[in-house]
Amino acid sequence: MSRPVPVPPKHVALAALTLALASCAGLQDLAHGVFERPRLSFRSAAVEGLDLGGATVALRLDLENPNAIGLDVARVGYGLEVEGTRIATGDLPGGLSIPARGTAPLTVPVRVRFADVPGIVSLLTGGRDGIRYRISGSVGVNTPIGPVDLPLSHDGQLPLPTLPRFALDGLAVRAVSLTEVALEVRVKVTNPNRFGLPAGNLGYALSVAGSPVARADGAPLSAVAPGGVTTIALPVKVNLLRAGQAATALARGGDVDVALRGEARVAGLPLPIDVAARLPARR
Repeated sequence: MSRPVPVPPKHVALAALTLALASCAGLQDLAHGVFERPRLSFRSAAVEGLDLGGATVALRLDLENPNAIGLDVARVGYGLEVEGTRIATGDLPGGLSIPARGTAPLTVPVRVRFADVPGIVSLLTGGRDGIRYRISGSVGVNTPIGPVDLPLSHDGQLPLPTLPRFALDGLAVRAVSLTEVALEVRVKVTNPNRFGLPAGNLGYALSVAGSPVARADGAPLSAVAPGGVTTIALPVKVNLLRAGQAATALARGGDVDVALRGEARVAGLPLPIDVAARLPARR
């Protein structure tokens, strides 16, 4: 086992003297009123996460301390605007140290929730490539002369995800009685994005041969893998006494016009659905 090498007392004294001189230099600067405000500069901004629920922007800044004494960040506060509307505020804890006459990197992560953006569904369905955002706020730095707030501001554009596509994929007659027909309507959900879609639910109104036959709320929607396709089955019971033309079309077993209108709720967003197709009524 190696033994610790003793440090000569003169080396210890020299190190202590060096630290004392550095501290004294910083204090002398303050005493002579030469303290300089720390400086905040923008380095970059990047979208580090995008999904149907929102996007995460990483704002990267540099904090420069021109003084001979170290400083530290007290807090970071920011506000977020999207398309000119303030939608969120946030605070990050302090603690970051800024070395004397040095620079410290600071990253401010900001989450943009699409559900908080007014009119987001219209923006998503309107063919827009992106939406404008603005982050503004301040970085509070603890200094020997008291807290100093450094303003921050950045404008940019966020890409928008592509909405999932819904299509009618088939109709099957499962059972027939004197009073009703039990159907299964299949709906195909396509996810064109590089991220997965979470599970959700569907509220819909279904019509067959021009006659309304069913309504439902909260039908489950399965999660869809990135770039994937899934099919959900909607069980429907058609009352033959009320179905009118739908009953005749289903009884013939030929092709029938089917329309599905409603709203899919995925990642907190109400996504409109309006699809129609002519489908064979198979048993």
